[in-house]
Amino acid sequence: NGVVVRSIVYYALSSSVMLVINKVTISHIPFPACVFFVQFLTSTVFVVVCKELGVLDVDDLILRKAIGFMPYVCSFVLSIYFNGKVLQYCNVETLITFRACSPLAVSILEWLFLGRELPSRRSLLALLGVLAGAAGYVLCDSEFRMKGISAYFWVSLYLVVIVFEMTYAKHMITGVDFESPIWGSVFYTNILSTGPIASLAVISGELTQLPLTERPRAVGLLMLAACSMLGVCMNWSGWNCRINISAASYSLLGVACKLNSVLLNVLIWDKHATAMGIMWLVVCLGCSACYEQAPLREEIAADSKPGYEANCKIGRETVGMQCIETDREVAKQ
Repeated sequence: NGVVVRSIVYYALSSSVMLVINKVTISHIPFPACVFFVQFLTSTVFVVVCKELGVLDVDDLILRKAIGFMPYVCSFVLSIYFNGKVLQYCNVETLITFRACSPLAVSILEWLFLGRELPSRRSLLALLGVLAGAAGYVLCDSEFRMKGISAYFWVSLYLVVIVFEMTYAKHMITGVDFESPIWGSVFYTNILSTGPIASLAVISGELTQLPLTERPRAVGLLMLAACSMLGVCMNWSGWNCRINISAASYSLLGVACKLNSVLLNVLIWDKHATAMGIMWLVVCLGCSACYEQAPLREEIAADSKPGYEANCKIGRETVGMQCIETDREVAKQ
């Protein structure tokens, strides 16, 4: 229907542009924590002002909910910060390639700790295809040839945090009950993230280096304003899309968005991977789209408490290019 189509279009546009515009912004203002602090603060102020004006229905900030949301926020902030450091030192394609490799670790952790079966034959072939694509990309990457494995320090940290976020952190927020699931989630994510990202700006030395650097040019400030406003759209469209389409559809949409990001990155400037590197990246994304979530082990599902299967069915956790689709009504039980 029209609502579903619009939610897909909004998310696709926001997601495709966000990664590239963040790269452009950080190339002009090489302080990722400061850039993301402005983004989080902009989204928070936008939601609060709209709430006070009666434009948006947003949940109040409640300590109990905030505590339940913090594990997700911590992993989210770290993933965003490491994402920014990758964009500061590497190209967009490097980030996407490593991001596509996350199912390899997630599928094993789900089998070990979350009661799921090992990947099916199709999924195993998909994971091996992702691994082959990532290996091919690394071998084609000039940064790897010049610096070796040290070229991938930040993106490796990013991969570790993303794997944790997919397997554990997002499971922890299913018990947080929002009256306004979309804008409530947007508000809690951003307002609770401003403190941790500001702390990272201080710890990393960005806050002390910022006054000593040359003042950003007008184009840099324009990009910062653009990515901050786009961050509001990205927050809303992401949560909105998750409740309107299935997890599998969300996964395929994510793949399409990353392909659009690659195309846009190639068109706007020369800071992108080689043609061979992009080819291997497409292999990674294509194989990632073929991955199917492993089912719960029958003996665990059968012995679980009433309502557990419903939670697992409605709060489907997916990996790779997938996100978690959560029905907030289940959290009320």
